[in-house]
Amino acid sequence: MRTRTTKRSELWPDPGDGFRTDIEGLRGISVLLVVLFHLEISVFSGGFVGVDVFFVISGYLLTSLFFKEIERKEFVNIFAFFSRRIRRLLPASVLTVFGTVLIGWLALSPFALEELIKDAFTASTYSMNFRLVHQATDYLGSQSSPSIFQHYWSLAVEEQFYLIWPFVFAGFAKLKISREQIGILMVILIAISFGFSVIQTEQNEIWAFFMLPTRAWEMALGALIACYKDQILLLNEKLIEILGFIGLASILIPCVLYDDFTLYPSWRAAFPVIGTALIICCAGSTISKILSFKVLTSIGKYSYGWYLWHWPLICLAKRYYFQQNDLFVSSIASIIAFFVAVISYKVIEKPIRELKVFSTRPKKGVAIGILLTGLSVLVLLIAFYTRPISTIQLSSSQNENSVSEVSSNNSSEEISEPPIASEDLTSSVSVPDTLNDHSQDDQEIENPTNATPVPDIMNVYLPGHQERLAEGAQLQVLPDYVGLGGPNPKIYGDGQGCHVGVVGRTSPLCEYGDTGASRTMVLFGDSHAASWFPLFDQFSREKGWRLLSRTKSSCFVEDLRFPLYGTDLEYTKCADWKNWVVNELKENPVDLVVVVTKRKDVEILRDQFSVEEWQSGLVSTLNSFRSVSPEVVLIGATPLLNNHARECVTSYPNNLDFCHGKFEDVVPSDYQAIEIQSADDAQVKYLPTIDLVCTDTICPVVVGNNVVYRDRQHLTKDFVLELKNLISIRLLNAGINLD
Repeated sequence: MRTRTTKRSELWPDPGDGFRTDIEGLRGISVLLVVLFHLEISVFSGGFVGVDVFFVISGYLLTSLFFKEIERKEFVNIFAFFSRRIRRLLPASVLTVFGTVLIGWLALSPFALEELIKDAFTASTYSMNFRLVHQATDYLGSQSSPSIFQHYWSLAVEEQFYLIWPFVFAGFAKLKISREQIGILMVILIAISFGFSVIQTEQNEIWAFFMLPTRAWEMALGALIACYKDQILLLNEKLIEILGFIGLASILIPCVLYDDFTLYPSWRAAFPVIGTALIICCAGSTISKILSFKVLTSIGKYSYGWYLWHWPLICLAKRYYFQQNDLFVSSIASIIAFFVAVISYKVIEKPIRELKVFSTRPKKGVAIGILLTGLSVLVLLIAFYTRPISTIQLSSSQNENSVSEVSSNNSSEEISEPPIASEDLTSSVSVPDTLNDHSQDDQEIENPTNATPVPDIMNVYLPGHQERLAEGAQLQVLPDYVGLGGPNPKIYGDGQGCHVGVVGRTSPLCEYGDTGASRTMVLFGDSHAASWFPLFDQFSREKGWRLLSRTKSSCFVEDLRFPLYGTDLEYTKCADWKNWVVNELKENPVDLVVVVTKRKDVEILRDQFSVEEWQSGLVSTLNSFRSVSPEVVLIGATPLLNNHARECVTSYPNNLDFCHGKFEDVVPSDYQAIEIQSADDAQVKYLPTIDLVCTDTICPVVVGNNVVYRDRQHLTKDFVLELKNLISIRLLNAGINLD
């Protein structure tokens, strides 16, 4: 007589003895969620939970295989395990890395290709999660274009899990520990890892998101199912039906409810993780039958390859066509990725999996894997050192000459301002006829004591600058004399961490300018404020000010709750850091605070916060500084281009029109109004910047001798120094006399 338990056990074979189509379909669901999330479809804003589904499945399958091996052989063959993993995972992974690098070699600019190859190293060695955590502490990595191999972080976590788990079970086998005892150990591991995840997400959410210790509980829960499979088979069928629906809902609902404000993983990961575990336990249920539909199992069959290929092709398509959020381009790329995954599976992965050497001679299989990984690294090293190098200089030739002339007198980081804008007009009382004659490189205009600034001096000087903007907007071919705008500001690489990464909650004591001066100014904001650092450092040295650099990666100056750039995690450390800066200045008052804001993505401005909320948040921050300084200046946001300027000009040097930003596309009609009204409400000075980087119709990527932006949004150092006189005059006319 067939019992209920016997019937269900037939539907729940051990891995290796049979195949559960519902788990294959669950794989299909999980990869679909991840792909839809990467397509930036708003209804799937929490699709990143698909990775958690993968983790639970891996923990269950891996542990089940170990139990099966222990029951049959009473030991775990470590080499056989690694040989199986190598034949299952390595071919597709290596193929994706090499294929992506090859496409990047043909399609990307030299600068983008360099970063691609660097990321390929960590992808090939399954250490991408470490690289992403490191980049998150360095703004230059965290807010540049997303890594084409960033999705390899989940593979890295799994591989690190694989390096530990077989040895753990080999020890269990040697000590003859029962399933039930192992289950108790799994419960302890789940409790420790889950608790650590909750705590660490609050303390260091980036680390918690990407690292194994905070994700181990998800795999351990899958292992726990394998430990108590026999007991689970005894559950009532009606209960199994209910649990199946609860499980699927626990996966799908977070996909809709979770978004950029979700602090993750923390306890919130419990819903998709437990939901996956419930579905695994519900073999033979209605949900199990739904997941066994052919369309889902087919997607699940190729899920590994699709997961590997979809993100690189989406990123490459966006960069090649310079489309940041084009759903059509991304969708086509993801569809192509699926077919590439199918071909890869049939032509490469499956034939390699069927090679007998991996099963009959596992040590040789492991050696093949090590050799293949080593060859991959070697090929990538060769690719890195033979990659195309841009012929465009970092700084224009004129600026490089300036460096050599002043290097004996200034720090190595400083580059004297370009000759085209070298006159110091900060305190002029009259405007000579030669003001717009750029040939007068070294002319210094005398300044009587207590002079009063001429109100319309900007109207005399600004037209000359706007003429150069117009000339840049008309450029079609990149001139040979143009440089890429110089190196990044020295606060990024000074060894002191003066530009605080996303993890930091405080700033070190970073003093610049005339450190012994009696007057102190503070430069405050995110990386956009850091972009202005070279200019205010120069002001401070020349005018006798002590400059405190207080900048932090991706930290909006507005007093609002928002996610960390490029993640789905609330950026709590930004709020903590801003509070710390204000409290620091309360204890040590200063004479001037320069606040630099940045333009918000239109979708953020429209969808996440209202205009009134942005304005209120900005006013709140400005008011907090008014309480600690007699003078506060708000420097307006510069435009957010559609294209990465340096990548674009090096990719399309003969078609700069493609790189320039159209004013109507990159300058929201109301954002400058928000800045003006906020400054007025807070009773602080306001310095607009739009007319310094744009004409009425175009925001050119090249002006004078330099590229204007180093990416989509940060001004280059050399261009900022070109704005010295214009900013000086605006400060003066606002009533801020630095002399």
